[in-house]
Amino acid sequence: MNEKRWWIGIVTGGALGALAVGGLVYKTYTDLGRSREEVVAMRNEINSSRQLLTGTAGLEREVIVLRESEEVIKEILPDEEDLNNFVRGLRAFEEESEVRITGLKKKPNTARGPQEAFEPVTYTLTLEGDAFQWLSFIDRIESHQRFMRIPSFKLSAASRTDIEKRGIAAHRIQMDVETFAYEPSDGPPPVKIEGFARKRELLLGEIARTRKSLSVDEYQYRGPRGRRDPWVDPRVPVQGDPNSLSVEEQIQVVEELVQRTITLDELWTQYQEAENVIQEMTLRSEIETLLSDIELDVARLEEENAIRFVPSQRRLQLEVSEPITAIRRKLDSDDGKRGPSIENLNEVLASMEEYIAEGEFDLALKAFSAVELRLDYVRDDPDREIVARKLEIVANQARIAADFQNLQLDIRGRALMEGAEPVVLIGGRTLGEGDLVETDLVINAIRPDEIEFIYRGVVLIRRL
Repeated sequence: MNEKRWWIGIVTGGALGALAVGGLVYKTYTDLGRSREEVVAMRNEINSSRQLLTGTAGLEREVIVLRESEEVIKEILPDEEDLNNFVRGLRAFEEESEVRITGLKKKPNTARGPQEAFEPVTYTLTLEGDAFQWLSFIDRIESHQRFMRIPSFKLSAASRTDIEKRGIAAHRIQMDVETFAYEPSDGPPPVKIEGFARKRELLLGEIARTRKSLSVDEYQYRGPRGRRDPWVDPRVPVQGDPNSLSVEEQIQVVEELVQRTITLDELWTQYQEAENVIQEMTLRSEIETLLSDIELDVARLEEENAIRFVPSQRRLQLEVSEPITAIRRKLDSDDGKRGPSIENLNEVLASMEEYIAEGEFDLALKAFSAVELRLDYVRDDPDREIVARKLEIVANQARIAADFQNLQLDIRGRALMEGAEPVVLIGGRTLGEGDLVETDLVINAIRPDEIEFIYRGVVLIRRL
């Protein structure tokens, strides 16, 4: 019995030992598998870390360049608050290019997709102007520091009738002007880069190239340069000849007069709002001088028939002749009626003498007519009275010379022989020095290439 128990104990103990050894082996095998998995995971982590370390330098490089270029992006793209300045900029372009904006409307953003940092903002403009005014407007859009583009436009050319009526080519243009509002999305705070200043110094060249690539290139529009408006009906008559001003020159001459007339109108407004007598007198003198200059230039153009291009003719009439006539009428009927200033009188006198020297007597009389009706207002001023008397004398000489120029003298020949009195054949009559040709016209001297007459007390010469 004892032996049986002994064997049972041995068998039981062996079984328990085997189980213990098996459990130990299984645990060891399990721990080995887990260790292998940890080794694989660690190797993957090491590889990832190596890749991160390798890419960090390039990522830092991109981040530094982007941070240093962000200010340029903010300059070329408006934010939501700056869009009002964008619209004001378009209005400034309107004044500078002289187009007329008749409509300005913001288009709704129909773009689909998630919110991005660059949101397109489009305005539809309707404007009027000629081809070169429109090109000047486009140039300002192209060269502005803000990024803008014109994705589409539609142009309706002005009709021939409208051009002749208004004196300008007012084409109707509808165009879209697009920019992008810069609204960076909220994200995590910027990560600090170790040694940022040193790394930035090393990247200055790349930063400068990136900034330059983002900046808007400027282009200076150089105007018509002799070209015609391609949308103007070429049948609009020029009525010119090879010796007259070109169409481009006529446009420029009229434009210059229009600008001077605008300045004159501004002076007239200031004159009406003058706060004291001194300011009023100063402005009146400036107005009289400028008005006389414009009147003389217009008279010369009319006398020479220099403006023959129909749109320029119409513009000269509407924007120069009619406004200066109105201002002259207002000036003459002004309650002050102090008459022209001495500067104005001297300027008219100098112009008249210049015209007479050039043989343009009608222009001299036109210049005198600008002040003639107001000379009575200077009679109580000795200094102005002296100039006024000179003006009247010169005007009388010009009038006599103009009448003499218009005389139809049928001069058919002359005879000059040594030892004999010179004679001339006029209207079938042989006349000598001192003979009366007709009333108020006497021959004073006969020379080989000219005859000197006395007409109404003034010595005048008719060249042969």
